[in-house]
Amino acid sequence: MHKIAVLMDPIENIDPSKDTSICLIECIQNYAKIFYISPKTISYKNKSVVASVAEIFINKKKSKFYKLTKFKEQNLDKMDVILFRKDPPVDAGYLNIAHVLQRLESNGTLVMNSPSSIMMMNEKILGDCYSPTRLPSLITNNYTNMKKFINKYNDVVIKPLNMMAGRLIQKINSKDNKLEKKLLHTQNNDQENFILLQKYIDIHKHGDMRVIIYNGKVYRKGLLRFPQKNDFRANLACGGEFFVKDVPKSMIDHLIIVAEILLSNGIYFAGIDIIGNHITEINITSPTGLVELSNDDNSLLTEIAKDFMRIVDDHKK
Repeated sequence: MHKIAVLMDPIENIDPSKDTSICLIECIQNYAKIFYISPKTISYKNKSVVASVAEIFINKKKSKFYKLTKFKEQNLDKMDVILFRKDPPVDAGYLNIAHVLQRLESNGTLVMNSPSSIMMMNEKILGDCYSPTRLPSLITNNYTNMKKFINKYNDVVIKPLNMMAGRLIQKINSKDNKLEKKLLHTQNNDQENFILLQKYIDIHKHGDMRVIIYNGKVYRKGLLRFPQKNDFRANLACGGEFFVKDVPKSMIDHLIIVAEILLSNGIYFAGIDIIGNHITEINITSPTGLVELSNDDNSLLTEIAKDFMRIVDDHKK
């Protein structure tokens, strides 16, 4: 039986009814032995990547939804796969973990998603690169350039490049008398930090669709999310509501191409965010949405689990 280790945020802080990492573990635990890597124990020691790990079993019907065996330090190259599911921010600490995992990857261990690609790519920039239609945008840390962009487009959304779940994202207007302060806030109070500025699209009209991609395939239903009345962020973490809808046919062919590009770079599981016909982000660190989609379609988890095991089998050949 294959051995799969999961590197994620502390399990004791997770809500299993919403968490995609727990959903992934649950769907593959009938096909493989799953091990939980204790956070902050991963190390590179004597040219080996080691961590404290324990076998894990998920049962969401119980109040304590996870069971862990005794932790012990183990060389992670003994695992067939490392599932890399740590949440952003993609800061120095995050990138240090990716560098260590890259040692495993370089020596032939399958790491999903690829730490090399996560270090090379940025979720916000990916969206801008692979959108089929051009959404006016700017990535900079230069205040003069920001001001020119905001004056041109008037209503603008500003986003940090390394966060998730709507954190530090703001909608601003050219007439805002606290413009510089708000820009600095999205820069996390560090003027060296680059941020993304995008022309605002009426999200209350269009919604924000999360599309799941796995192993180069596009799941044909997505989560169409809408923000609360007093907000513009449709993230479920910000209180957004969602409906399961078919992915627009006009986007399918383009999404298939994007999925194949991601797969060729070792990105096996991703979440693409679409507003109208614009791709705004491509989430490759710890994309969410699987719980909500699998509640609508029970066969999705089985399909992903079998596909996951095919990837492992192919890698070991």
